[in-house]
Amino acid sequence: MNQPSEHMRRLPWNGPEGTADYAAHGLVDHIADRTEADIVSRARNDAAYSLIMSQRPEASREDLCRLVAKLAGHVRDVASVADMREERLNSPAAKALEGALRAALGQH
Repeated sequence: MNQPSEHMRRLPWNGPEGTADYAAHGLVDHIADRTEADIVSRARNDAAYSLIMSQRPEASREDLCRLVAKLAGHVRDVASVADMREERLNSPAAKALEGALRAALGQH
């Protein structure tokens, strides 16, 4: 499904046309959450590996360039995850829940 609405979640993958894909909350939330967690985990692991490789004198320029390209891809993917999470936090439903919780706790 490619048309976003207030009750839709942007998924951490693209549709067949290469554009953002959306689904109703609940249908694929678990899969999307796991995919986002895997994106962040891979980025962390590759960042740690890249730091180790950068200290190895036998690492070639080609190896390091490959790592930089991979890390750049991870930065793009993690930024996309952050954008999607911000969208969910700023959704009308999330804002309504925040307001209700603040009112229940006596906060403004």
